[in-house]
Amino acid sequence: MQAKKFINFTDREFIHGYGGVPYTFKAGESIMLEDYKADHFCKHLVDREMDLARLVTSNRLERAKLENKCFLEEEVPVVSLPVEAKVTTKGKKVEKEFEDLKVEKKVNKSK
Repeated sequence: MQAKKFINFTDREFIHGYGGVPYTFKAGESIMLEDYKADHFCKHLVDREMDLARLVTSNRLERAKLENKCFLEEEVPVVSLPVEAKVTTKGKKVEKEFEDLKVEKKVNKSK
């Protein structure tokens, strides 16, 4: 999964939903989002701006110009911490999961 910085490049608030949840982006606001959400909001923000400018939304040249304004910075990979790094201990002994599990090797005695 990638994260993208989505920018409401307009001078107006932008409100649109994703998965039934409304998201509000203030004028000029930028926020890191999952790439698929950023792409979704970009599409709808560009649609709105093209409608307001009375442009046909299928005009690829104008659409590309506005989409570039939504993503002025590069994509950043989302980093997950290893499970051990998330565990904080305060004087407690933490055992590793399945530490006592031993795997026995089978010996082939059919010689």
